Formats: sequence, C-alpha cells, structure tokens
Amino acid sequence: MEKQFYHEEQKVKPGIAWLIMFPVLALINIIFGIGLYQQLSLGKPWGDEPMSDNNLILITIALNLGIIGVLLLMLEAKMITEIREPGFYYRYLPFIFKERKISREEIERYEVRQYKPIREYGGWGFRQRSRRLRKAGLAYNVSGNIGLQLYLKNGTRILFGTQRKEAIDTAMKKMMVGGG
Repeated sequence: MEKQFYHEEQKVKPGIAWLIMFPVLALINIIFGIGLYQQLSLGKPWGDEPMSDNNLILITIALNLGIIGVLLLMLEAKMITEIREPGFYYRYLPFIFKERKISREEIERYEVRQYKPIREYGGWGFRQRSRRLRKAGLAYNVSGNIGLQLYLKNGTRILFGTQRKEAIDTAMKKMMVGGG
C-alpha cells in the first residue's frame, strides 16, 4: 500500500458563488423584465428588431436557467489534491472525474508560492494558458493566492491552489525523496 502524505479538498464558498452570480442574475432580470413589461403589458415592441412575445419569454427563462445552472456548477465543484509516494494526484469535479497522476519522475522541480490569480491565470477555476498568458501554464485553483507550482521535465508548468502551504510543502519534500 502506498503512503499518502497529503490530502486536501477545496470547494467554492457559497457566499463567493452568490456574490459573483447574483449581480448577473439581477441584471438580466432587470433588462429582460423591462422588455417583458414593455412588450407584453404596454404592447410596444422592445428593441430595434423585436422578437415575438413567446421568444422573449423563452429567452428570459433560458438565461435564468443558464445562470442558475452555472451557480449550481460552481457550488458543486470540488478540487481534490493528494500527494502519495509515487506522485501528485488530482481531480477537479465535475470537470475531471478520473484521478490524474503526475509521477515523481515527471517533476523537475516545484515551489510553493504566492501568485496573482487574475493577472497570471485570468482568475480561479481550471485555467488553461492563452497566448497572452502562455508563460503561466495551467492552473487548478478554487480560491486564495497560494499555490504549488510544478515544473515538469517536458516544460509544462502547472499550478495547484492550496489553503495549506506548509503541509503541501512538507508532503512534496517527502514524495520527491521517495517516501522519506
């Protein structure tokens, strides 16, 4: 049985999810509420190229359901990271169901560091590098600004957010020396 040195589960705090999504939901309902009132109650077409009453109702409902769906997805998302004797393991539910492994042999070096989520990666979540952020690499983060930066031998850089800076550093040291 392989030794486990570290385990962390992170979820988006409900207050943060609501703080992000409530203004979007409110704005859409204000804008489309005005359109529904104008078109359905006052009988005046809404917009330069007004849609039918049925389409306006359907679009309003669809947008609300879409935003509520994103909110529920944010509330259910969970990042799980583990450090075991053979390597670093991670999942980011519901996006990455199957556990992924980065073996000790693939890791050239690592550092636990403070980072700027928005500036370096464009925010939180599962972030892939873009042309503008190519140097930054990949990031899997939920909140905060402390992360484990892995530099792989193939040139890939991956950052995993953590709320347990000292514990992840200690576990990485044990894993990198082969289970010490």
